[in-house]
Amino acid sequence: MTRRILVTGATGTVGGAAMRALAPDAAAGAIELLGATRSDAGAARLRESGFEPVAFDYDDPRTLRPALEGVDSIFLVTGYSVDMMIQSKRLLDAAKAARVPHIVHLGALAADDTPYAHFGWHQLIERAIEAMGFSFTHLRPNFFIDTVWGAFRHRPDRVVHFIGDQRVSWISSDDMAAVAAAALREPDKHAGQIYPLAIEALTMSEIAATLSDVTQNPVTYQPRPAASLLPILLKQGMEPVYATSLATGVAAIEAGEMPLAGAVYDTVARVTGRQPITWRDYASARRTDLAAG
Repeated sequence: MTRRILVTGATGTVGGAAMRALAPDAAAGAIELLGATRSDAGAARLRESGFEPVAFDYDDPRTLRPALEGVDSIFLVTGYSVDMMIQSKRLLDAAKAARVPHIVHLGALAADDTPYAHFGWHQLIERAIEAMGFSFTHLRPNFFIDTVWGAFRHRPDRVVHFIGDQRVSWISSDDMAAVAAAALREPDKHAGQIYPLAIEALTMSEIAATLSDVTQNPVTYQPRPAASLLPILLKQGMEPVYATSLATGVAAIEAGEMPLAGAVYDTVARVTGRQPITWRDYASARRTDLAAG
């Protein structure tokens, strides 16, 4: 029987990358791939990309059970809000009722005894998945390359961050998606695994130097104090509880007080059988984006 896989956040950065990673499997008939979306516009974008959308809204529990009918594996991706807690519970309750066997959860890299809220929320979701008896694979990425690149492509003479000169580790959405896709394809092989995702540790100054080299244009690092981050996040509209937790965590990194902030792992190569995407690889593949932007 063809495996049915549901990707939540299918129009977002990591969920979208997971859809693309699984597209060849779907085209070959090896899986049935469903992209969860809460809007007609999102459904249209998925169809335009050749994917099958399914109506799914974390905030409307009535949509969850129908979306999960017959699903064998779920890629659980939540948004940047304290609502991730209740949204995940709603999904897990519906998945249990629908007898979905396997959950791949996108969490965050942190020590098990982390005191920082948004990391703790992800860990509580992991514990709920385990306690409810699902087969599981937990993904724990560190800093997203995509996030910094998204700002850089609009201002390609600078990178801005709030971590001072600390060396932290990085991962691309494509590498996160590749590991997720492996677990979704072969859940028995990856069941019970916790996969930290961080492939190289760099300071922001080193990233600026790499971008200067790749683009052949000078790129500077413009550090900002971590204390200035919270007002920026709130102005951008981030949910206040999550924003406060994120700003607190970034301040801890700036102060050198965040365990695992610079940890590097071989997970991507080990799980996927290919070398991971470095900052240099990522930038080199997207140089034309700068000209287009």
